[in-house]
Amino acid sequence: MKNICREHFLSQLKTSNKTIRVMKLTLITLFIFTTGLLASVSSQNMRVSIHVTNTEAHKILDEIEKQTDYLFIYNNQEVNLNQEISLNVNKQTVKNVLAEIFNNTNVTYAIEGRNIMLMKKSMSNSGMQQKNRKITGTITDPMGSPIIGANIIVKGSTQGTITDLDGKYSIEVGGNSILQISYIAYNTLEIPVTNQTKLNIKLQEDTQKLDEVVVVGYGTQTKREITGSITNVSSKDFNQGLTRDAADLLQGKVAGLVVNTGSGDVTTNASIQLRGVSTLQKDQGPLIVIDNVPGSDMSTVSPQDIESISILKDASSAAIYGSRSAGGVILITTKKGLASKPTVNYTGAFGISTLANKPDMLTADQWRSYVQNNGGIGESFDLGANTDWFDEITRTGLQQDHNVSLSGGGTNHNYRGSVSYMHRDGVVRDNDMSRFNTRLQFSQRALNDKLKIDITGVATIINNSPTYKRNFILAYNMIPVYPVKYEDGSWFETRNYDQGNPVRNQDENVTENKISNINGIANVSYSIIEGLDIKVLLSKSRNNVDYSEYKSIESEAGYSNGGFAKRQSTITDNDMMEWTANYSNTFGKHKLNGLIGYSWEQTIYAEHVGQSRGYLTDILGANDLASGKNLFAGDVTSYKSENRLISFYARANYSFDEKYMLTATIRRDGSSKFGINNKWGIFPSVSAGWNISQEEFMQNIKWLNNLKLSVGYGATGNQSGLDPYKTIQMYGSQGIYYDNGSWLPSFRISQNANPDLKWEQTNMLNIGLDFSVLGNRLSGRIEWYDKQTTDMLYTYPVATPPYMYDKMMANVGDMQNRGIELFLNANVISTKDFSWDISLNLAHNQNKITRLSNEAFSAENLLLGSVDIRGGVLGTTHILEEGSPVGQFYGLQATGLDANGKYIFIDKNGDGEISDPADYNYIGCAQPKLTYGMTNSFRYKNWDLSFFFRGTLGNDLINVPRLAYAQSLFMPGSNALDDPLTFQLTETPRFSSMYVENGSFLRLDNLTLGYKFNCLNGIRVYLTGQNLFVITKYKGLDPEVPINTNDGLTPGIEAKDFYPKARTFSVGLNINF
Repeated sequence: MKNICREHFLSQLKTSNKTIRVMKLTLITLFIFTTGLLASVSSQNMRVSIHVTNTEAHKILDEIEKQTDYLFIYNNQEVNLNQEISLNVNKQTVKNVLAEIFNNTNVTYAIEGRNIMLMKKSMSNSGMQQKNRKITGTITDPMGSPIIGANIIVKGSTQGTITDLDGKYSIEVGGNSILQISYIAYNTLEIPVTNQTKLNIKLQEDTQKLDEVVVVGYGTQTKREITGSITNVSSKDFNQGLTRDAADLLQGKVAGLVVNTGSGDVTTNASIQLRGVSTLQKDQGPLIVIDNVPGSDMSTVSPQDIESISILKDASSAAIYGSRSAGGVILITTKKGLASKPTVNYTGAFGISTLANKPDMLTADQWRSYVQNNGGIGESFDLGANTDWFDEITRTGLQQDHNVSLSGGGTNHNYRGSVSYMHRDGVVRDNDMSRFNTRLQFSQRALNDKLKIDITGVATIINNSPTYKRNFILAYNMIPVYPVKYEDGSWFETRNYDQGNPVRNQDENVTENKISNINGIANVSYSIIEGLDIKVLLSKSRNNVDYSEYKSIESEAGYSNGGFAKRQSTITDNDMMEWTANYSNTFGKHKLNGLIGYSWEQTIYAEHVGQSRGYLTDILGANDLASGKNLFAGDVTSYKSENRLISFYARANYSFDEKYMLTATIRRDGSSKFGINNKWGIFPSVSAGWNISQEEFMQNIKWLNNLKLSVGYGATGNQSGLDPYKTIQMYGSQGIYYDNGSWLPSFRISQNANPDLKWEQTNMLNIGLDFSVLGNRLSGRIEWYDKQTTDMLYTYPVATPPYMYDKMMANVGDMQNRGIELFLNANVISTKDFSWDISLNLAHNQNKITRLSNEAFSAENLLLGSVDIRGGVLGTTHILEEGSPVGQFYGLQATGLDANGKYIFIDKNGDGEISDPADYNYIGCAQPKLTYGMTNSFRYKNWDLSFFFRGTLGNDLINVPRLAYAQSLFMPGSNALDDPLTFQLTETPRFSSMYVENGSFLRLDNLTLGYKFNCLNGIRVYLTGQNLFVITKYKGLDPEVPINTNDGLTPGIEAKDFYPKARTFSVGLNINF
């Protein structure tokens, strides 16, 4: 039953008006995935059976809703449903039952399809009837769409009505009456009635009342009240097309948030960084929170099930999550059911993917020309083929997404269930992924809405096959005159260095991951008194991974082992319980909100691994490890770990007159990962906001609609780089020894104890300015931040003795990130038939390591990275040192080649020799000076068009394939790039600035054209192109390379086994039933 005057329902009507408006007079048969096909019945003949005594009328209407497809809509200020009624009917029509319920009352009703509108009988039934006349019309929003449930009241009386599902109304009024028209989030109008009989009215949005609700840590706030740095991205702003998870939806949409898809492998998850790298351990990125459950996995929620995503960017916003939030927090809110009749939605898409760019290798004709020009040396290699090895190992991949959801509810409950299927074929032949997601949410209110119970069940099944990346190296090296197969159908094979048949590897070898994840969440809240709620959240999840790998006996990958098999199984259990109490109160111009909470979380991880080699047959693959003849020490291992986190936290929000806001939070974390001297950490924050535009001295500035200044400072922590037992002394196996006639395993200390290990701490100052001007046509936010990370974890060399092991992890390093961010949104044109919107985000971040050593642990500079080419490994690529950023390239400075094809290097130390690393210099940096994204969205009647660009400026890349393959020293036995350098260079390649290139780029990431049909409850068809083109000076395959190389400390390298990205075209369909 729908009470349109209740605040929570009205807000749902506003935020989900598209869903409500599609409930038209005709309701088609609903396909429900859990129960099959529901029978379609005539609404006029629906019958009910009700037997009650002295029961309130609204409860009887609830029972009618349960037994039928009807939905009641009414205004509780006009319609009294608290009267008690006794009713005894059996299989009576709804019309007859309503006549009995409302007999001798002042309530009348109108049936509109499956909706029943309840209204107070008009005073026109009195003796004044002859003086009244009927006024009719339609109430619409600024875009001309009908508003459902708008209130129309004759001023100074109790006479009124509400608009129906088409926005239409009818009311009888006397002479010289004034109509008051109101609806939530719109300006109230008063219109005098003279001699009109028809009034069509357009309501305008009330920008003072309409305030976006944003999800924050452990609650929600209006955008006006937020004092921290929080960016909210709703579903209408998500990236479109074929997307895998929330990271794809966000890519390029948020200033300062880098979503890196540095590989075309469809099984590889994106790497996420917020406001720069802030750890020397493998940066895990922001903490992921899905429906209030921290540490969730993005793959467990389908993109089609996501309602909105909030990004907590600064410490004052994220500190409520304590020792896991130094990298920021991403809050994902899934879609819930609404109080409406059952609604079925189908979203699906089909697409094809092709290789966006491939290496330009010498063709067979070019190879033969090279051989002829070099005296015919190598003619014996020519087997007459004309093979493009990259064409052979790649394909056109097929993609598909399907999502079916059922949602609905009544006055006291709502539900939503969905089933999703996704399949991705990688453009490389041995690469694919499929995923099934199911999600079921049910919410029930009881005890006069004081008690609310939310139950959510989630199940995810993933099957994926990651590519064997060495096949790229083989495709680079195999000469184009080699065939894939001989004429008799047998495989061509060679055992030369870095050569072998990559197609055979793909066909005969198998790598599979089978992942299952189940999660149950129960959220119970109870309102003790008005404004005071207590909640308990219980969550339990289990993740299983079954990994299987087999390399065949004769293939390049398995030949050296005589066949190789591996099986690995892992299981991760996570249990969590959270208690919170929230108090809210408004008195006069003061608004106060307080939160206190307790959290307990436990994670248990276990794995076992077995592998073997030396097989007689490939038939059984990895399913019979025991048949392998060669089982070595270390081939069978197992491991288990357990860690717990206990937390206490609190937050207070205060607002005065919506002008001045203050927020303070504190969290105390106790983790079993920390050393005994630092088990507990405290993470406080404070922030303040000033709505300058609310001040009286600003009221005469008509072009300025909103201006808010916010300042925040807080502390967050990072413990992701700390293993559960890193603080204690541990023993590991080390060889064997002979004793008493037996060979026994020996053990030695493999880890030093460090009782002082603790979290990494990040302190951040954030200053932001929100603004909107020109009637809110242009809005945005500009921010400046200073992010200081201390006590960074790193493994340092130590002396033995006094230590028993030569390495030790310690909290030593410090790092700084400073930057500025800008977000702009412009409503360029907005008419009934046409609109044009532009959004732009820019971010500049400057990273610098400020300390690496202290009195106990020393590392003046750390030379990191390596370049692997044929013939050996070429030393260092990066340097990690105080005063330099992460990603600083370090190597020889080259000015070109001399007349003899030799490198010309700068002799840095002037000793007359070029040596490593004495003559190394700073030769570039992987950190961009600017990241940006821009979206243009157009709408013309039922058509919509959007295109999205993103890119970077000022970053450098190391082009390793050019270093490894743009040289002719191994020709004609190996192939080479069709690059002028291939034939100019006459010495063994050496890493230098010659292979460091400008990595700036502009990518057309998404182009979507859609059309909406006005049938059923809405049908939209769309075409999308993804990764359509890239503008860049970079000579490699793609300027967007992985940022997590070597635990994130050596970013900016296109490796010689780099998996190129795909270009995708898809067609999609969205239907609401």
